[in-house]
Parts: sequence; structure tokens; C-alpha cells
Amino acid sequence: MNILQAQQRQSVLPSLLNNEAKNNDNAEAMLKQKMFVKVITSKNKIFVGEPIMATYKFYVVMQINDQPTVTKQPEFAGCSVKELNFEQGPELENIDNLYYAVYTIRKVQLTPLQPGKFSLGKAFVENDVQLRNPDDPYVINRYNISISNADVSVDVSPLPEKDKPENFNGITGTFNISASVTNAKIPVGENGHLIVTIHGSGNIDAINKPKILWPANTEHFDGSDSQNINKAVFPITGERVFDIPFIGKKEEAIFIPPIQFSFFNTAIENYQTVATDSIEITFTKALARKDEFTNVVNYDISNRKYLWLVPAIAFIVALIGFISYRRNKKQVQSAKPVVNITAAPVFAQPQPVYHVKYRTDFSRYLSELENIKEDKQFFSRAKELLTKAIAERVDSNQNAEQLLIDELKQRTYDAPVCNKVAALYEALNINLYAPFETETELAFYFNELKHVIEELQAEG
Repeated sequence: MNILQAQQRQSVLPSLLNNEAKNNDNAEAMLKQKMFVKVITSKNKIFVGEPIMATYKFYVVMQINDQPTVTKQPEFAGCSVKELNFEQGPELENIDNLYYAVYTIRKVQLTPLQPGKFSLGKAFVENDVQLRNPDDPYVINRYNISISNADVSVDVSPLPEKDKPENFNGITGTFNISASVTNAKIPVGENGHLIVTIHGSGNIDAINKPKILWPANTEHFDGSDSQNINKAVFPITGERVFDIPFIGKKEEAIFIPPIQFSFFNTAIENYQTVATDSIEITFTKALARKDEFTNVVNYDISNRKYLWLVPAIAFIVALIGFISYRRNKKQVQSAKPVVNITAAPVFAQPQPVYHVKYRTDFSRYLSELENIKEDKQFFSRAKELLTKAIAERVDSNQNAEQLLIDELKQRTYDAPVCNKVAALYEALNINLYAPFETETELAFYFNELKHVIEELQAEG
């Protein structure tokens, strides 16, 4: 059970009960009128895909000597959920000439994914209350009061069909887009990187890579994406960054046309499309060492032979992870808790309710992968499955491989699994992005991926 507790207040209390409410049932009824849970929303009517903020607060009259416990956090369906930062309180609020201590239980950004009535769920609080008996001040009466917020919902309207852009993918909010290349002059056959950044506020998690019109004589790859968000504000602001590798096949100057991104601006209730500037790239003469290197690769490196690099990389990662783990472990052991016995009542940090984790059945995906015979398609799909398995293992929304590896290390401290993941990523990237062709044994990589996914799911 996910619990949120406050320290018991030590104030001397006058009786809150009238003479006619001395029996136990009447006392509980009177106490229930002195405390409640309230849901505050940023809006009551929204569009599909438009984020709203919901704040759950517990109110209790100041004179009550109590110890509240949040026994159940609200649950949500049919939406994406982002936890927001907040101050727990207490705050002081006057309602009908009574002063209430107000504690924030939870603050979330919710993004409904379908039209209709969207329920905001319920937060449940149990409160142990102590009151002195009005007839005998030396007798303490104890009550357990259970309360929850009233049913609250918001109206979710479908997005309008009028003027909807062809490249619209359901994103709402306000955004800008920019693009650049790491180097405007790139030798033929060498990797360049196109960096596309979408910045703004709204449902950033749902943003996909925008469509790019690549010129002739270029070849691009899947690449990676990452995000940085600020959860201290609403709507959540941040950016989604796409890093897309590419190569040129001949000496020439090219232009990548403006890259467009469309969204529904909820502030003006209309669709908007933003675009980057066009980007000029010059592919220069191939490096002189290129042919020599390619020949060496083709004659001397097969998948079996160059895979000695993978254990070497894995060993380095394991060594670093082990040292980091030992250092962190020593710091945790040496740290001593500091207790301030005079501290004011404080609520512990609320956490979302944890459910039984859903496990993806990868057997179907692996079966589909096994039937793919084209190298690029195979390695691209294999990388997607590996990323999905790691993200599910660490319960993350990230897609960037290095961020996922870092999270895996922090969550598991399992060096062997982390090493295999890093090594497999390295091997997949070599086959995807290396500017040369090698003979590949897809069955070998299939088995490696299958074993790693099984270990990730077993660790979960």
C-alpha cells in the first residue's frame, strides 16, 4: 500500500463537539464535517490531447489533533500521466470562519486520449483523531475517520476536422521547431548528423520524428531521440531532440527542405504549422584512406571476428559500473540519518500507486524479426525491440539508448545484464551505421537479442 503520513500535532485541543454530539456516531459525523479532500483542476473543458493539471488537497480544521494517512492515490485510465513537483504544505486557509491546515497530496498533468467524460479518480485518506472527553478532560476519545474526494470529471471534446493539416499527429500545445547539422561539409561516405529539436509546452512524450524530405543520393538511418522536460511548471515545458545519422553518395551540394511540424494550439483553438529553415550541406571528396579501410574491413572483419570488440567494451562498462556501485554503497553505509525532533508536522513525499507491471509478450515480435532477411531492416527492428525491453524493465519513457543504459545501471546494479545490453547496442549500431558492408549472420544476432530480452524480463 502506498502511504502518505503526517506527524501527529501536539497542541492542546478544546472539544469540537457540542453536548448533543457526545455519542460515538455523532462524534464521527461531526469530525467528518471538519475535514475533506478536494480536487482542483486547471480547466473543466478540454480537447483530446490537451493537458490539464489536477491537484489533490487534504483539508483539516486546525484545532484537530490528528494523524492522517493517504491510503490510496487516485487512478486514471485513458490518458497519459506526468507527476508534477509541488510543495506539500501545510498552508493555512480560512473557510467559513474556520482555519484549515491544507496539505497537497498529489499534483499531476493528465492528457486524455479520447473524447467524453474523463474521471479524475479518488484519493482516500484515513485520519486517526484524538479528542478529549468534554465530561472528563483526562479521558481521550479516539476516532478513525475515512474520507475521499467527490466524483470529479472534465469534458473532453474531439479535435476539429476543419483545417486539420495532413501531417498532424495529435499533438496539442504550443511548439517551435529548429534543425541543424553537426558539420555542413562532409566527405562522401562519412556520417553526418541532422539534429531536429521541437521545443514548447504540451504532451512532449507523444511527439514523433517529423517527416524529412531527403534529397537524392543521400541515405539516412533511424538514429535516436531524447527529451528534457521541466516538471516545475504547467503545462510541462521542454524539448524533444532527434539525432538522425546520414551519408552522401556523391560529391555535390544539397539542400534539406524545411521540416514541418503541426499541432493544435489550444490557446487559440486552431491548428498551426511551424517549419525550420532549409539546410545546405556539401558532400566533399571521399577521404583517401577510405578505400584502404574498406578493403581491410571486407577481407579481415566478419561478424564473428570483430565481435571481440564487444566483450572488450562490455568489460570496461562492467569495471566502471562495479567501481561506481562500490563507491555508492560505501556512501550509503556511511551516511547517518539526522532527526529533528522539534520539526513541524510534515507530509512524506507522495508517490503514484504502483500496479502490477505489465509485461510485453515479445515472442510475437521476435517471431516477426526472425523472418526479416534484409540487414538494415533487421538491425533497425532489433534495436527497437531492445529499446522497448529496457524501457519496460526500468519503467521509462526514454528512447535514447545511453539514457536507458544509465537508468538500467541505477535501477539494477546488475553489471552482467548492463554489459550485455551495452555490447548488443554497440554491435547493432556497427551494422546500422558503419559506412561499409560486411557479411552478417542474422541468426547470431537474433539469438543474442532473444537472450538479452529474456534476462531483462527475468530481472523485472
